[in-house]
Amino acid sequence: MAKRKKTVAVKSKKNKKEKIDLIIEDDTILLEDITAEPILEDVEDDTEFISRVKEFEEKHKNSKLINVYKLIGKPSLVKTKKNQGKNLKSEYDKLITLLDKNHIIVHFQNDYPLSEKYRFITEEIFKQDVENIKNSNIRISFIYEDFHPELIDEDEVEI
Repeated sequence: MAKRKKTVAVKSKKNKKEKIDLIIEDDTILLEDITAEPILEDVEDDTEFISRVKEFEEKHKNSKLINVYKLIGKPSLVKTKKNQGKNLKSEYDKLITLLDKNHIIVHFQNDYPLSEKYRFITEEIFKQDVENIKNSNIRISFIYEDFHPELIDEDEVEI
């Protein structure tokens, strides 16, 4: 995908006018501080966006990483092989509730046995390092098929 560049004018916290370039490449927004012309007319719409991007960058610049297991409070869980039958459904429900309380979502695009879902979360997701999002409204999402792309339903693959 081609790079797109857009120069916008924004007001800083000190009420100074600043000019910055937005470089958009593959749906990623990069900021560059510059002082060159031109200033675009749709400044008001861009000002709020730019300030939010800068705020986000500043807020997450010094973030600490923590694995998911520690983030959700190191819950005691039954291993997958021991956790079969009726008990598996209640343990899975407790696990999903705990993840949801901690703003973590695990998606499964296809149907898998409950034991595989439970195993995936406790053996793979728990080891993932994420930004420590306690006291934040940010959600973290994991998609099973991102970890196991060979299981993507071929009917859904776009050419």
